[in-house]
Amino acid sequence: MKLSSVEFVKMYKDGDLNKKVLLDVRDVEECSLGMLSGSINIPVAELDSRFSEISKDKEIFIYCKSGGRAERAEMFLNYMGFKETRVASPGGYPELKALI
Repeated sequence: MKLSSVEFVKMYKDGDLNKKVLLDVRDVEECSLGMLSGSINIPVAELDSRFSEISKDKEIFIYCKSGGRAERAEMFLNYMGFKETRVASPGGYPELKALI
Protein backbone atom coordinates (compact mmCIF):
# COMPACT_ATOMS: atom_id res chain seq x y z
CA MET A 1 0.00 0.00 0.00
CA LYS A 2 1.46 3.35 -1.06
CA LEU A 3 1.32 6.07 1.58
CA SER A 4 2.49 9.66 1.77
CA SER A 5 5.29 10.27 4.26
CA VAL A 6 2.81 11.72 6.77
CA GLU A 7 0.43 8.75 6.43
CA PHE A 8 3.36 6.31 6.64
CA VAL A 9 4.59 7.79 9.93
CA LYS A 10 1.09 7.99 11.40
CA MET A 11 0.34 4.33 10.61
CA TYR A 12 3.76 3.23 11.85
CA LYS A 13 3.43 5.05 15.18
CA ASP A 14 -0.19 3.99 15.72
CA GLY A 15 -0.46 0.74 17.68
CA ASP A 16 2.07 -1.80 18.92
CA LEU A 17 5.53 -1.22 17.43
CA ASN A 18 6.47 -4.80 18.39
CA LYS A 19 4.12 -5.96 15.64
CA LYS A 20 5.82 -3.80 12.99
CA VAL A 21 9.08 -3.80 11.06
CA LEU A 22 10.66 -0.63 9.68
CA LEU A 23 12.60 -1.77 6.61
CA ASP A 24 15.20 0.46 4.96
CA VAL A 25 16.00 -0.87 1.47
CA ARG A 26 18.67 1.72 0.62
CA ASP A 27 22.27 0.69 -0.03
CA VAL A 28 24.64 0.27 2.91
CA GLU A 29 26.57 3.40 1.90
CA GLU A 30 23.39 5.50 2.02
CA CYS A 31 22.47 4.07 5.43
CA SER A 32 25.88 4.92 6.83
CA LEU A 33 24.75 8.57 6.63
CA GLY A 34 21.71 7.84 8.80
CA MET A 35 18.71 5.59 9.30
CA LEU A 36 15.38 5.92 11.06
CA SER A 37 15.55 4.69 14.64
CA GLY A 38 14.54 1.04 14.89
CA SER A 39 15.03 0.29 11.18
CA ILE A 40 16.64 -2.79 9.77
CA ASN A 41 18.61 -2.45 6.56
CA ILE A 42 18.26 -4.96 3.77
CA PRO A 43 19.28 -3.34 0.47
CA VAL A 44 16.74 -4.04 -2.28
CA ALA A 45 19.49 -5.81 -4.28
CA GLU A 46 19.89 -8.34 -1.41
CA LEU A 47 16.21 -8.78 -0.59
CA ASP A 48 15.79 -11.97 -2.62
CA SER A 49 18.42 -13.73 -0.48
CA ARG A 50 17.61 -12.07 2.87
CA PHE A 51 13.81 -11.73 2.99
CA SER A 52 13.65 -14.62 5.49
CA GLU A 53 15.09 -12.21 8.09
CA ILE A 54 11.68 -10.49 8.14
CA SER A 55 8.70 -11.99 9.98
CA LYS A 56 5.59 -12.55 7.84
CA ASP A 57 3.53 -12.06 11.01
CA LYS A 58 4.43 -8.37 11.23
CA GLU A 59 3.34 -5.28 9.37
CA ILE A 60 6.23 -4.17 7.14
CA PHE A 61 6.90 -0.45 6.62
CA ILE A 62 9.32 -0.04 3.72
CA TYR A 63 11.26 3.07 2.76
CA CYS A 64 14.21 4.14 0.61
CA LYS A 65 15.35 7.57 -0.56
CA SER A 66 12.45 8.54 -2.81
CA GLY A 67 10.08 5.58 -3.14
CA GLY A 68 11.13 3.61 -6.22
CA ARG A 69 13.18 0.91 -4.52
CA ALA A 70 10.63 0.64 -1.72
CA GLU A 71 7.90 -0.05 -4.29
CA ARG A 72 10.04 -2.77 -5.93
CA ALA A 73 10.72 -4.28 -2.49
CA GLU A 74 7.01 -4.31 -1.66
CA MET A 75 6.16 -6.06 -4.95
CA PHE A 76 8.76 -8.74 -4.21
CA LEU A 77 7.64 -9.22 -0.60
CA ASN A 78 4.00 -9.47 -1.68
CA TYR A 79 5.03 -12.12 -4.21
CA MET A 80 6.81 -14.00 -1.41
CA GLY A 81 3.66 -14.03 0.72
CA PHE A 82 3.99 -10.92 2.88
CA LYS A 83 0.49 -9.48 3.18
CA GLU A 84 0.84 -6.41 5.42
CA THR A 85 3.20 -4.07 3.58
CA ARG A 86 3.28 -0.28 3.56
CA VAL A 87 5.47 1.92 1.36
CA ALA A 88 6.45 5.58 1.70
CA SER A 89 5.98 6.70 -1.90
CA PRO A 90 6.44 9.34 -3.00
CA GLY A 91 8.84 10.21 -0.27
CA GLY A 92 11.53 8.49 1.68
CA TYR A 93 14.24 8.91 4.23
CA PRO A 94 14.73 12.70 3.88
CA GLU A 95 11.05 13.39 4.54
CA LEU A 96 10.54 10.60 7.10
CA LYS A 97 13.46 11.61 9.33
CA ALA A 98 11.83 15.02 9.82
CA LEU A 99 8.53 13.38 10.85
CA ILE A 100 9.58 10.49 13.11
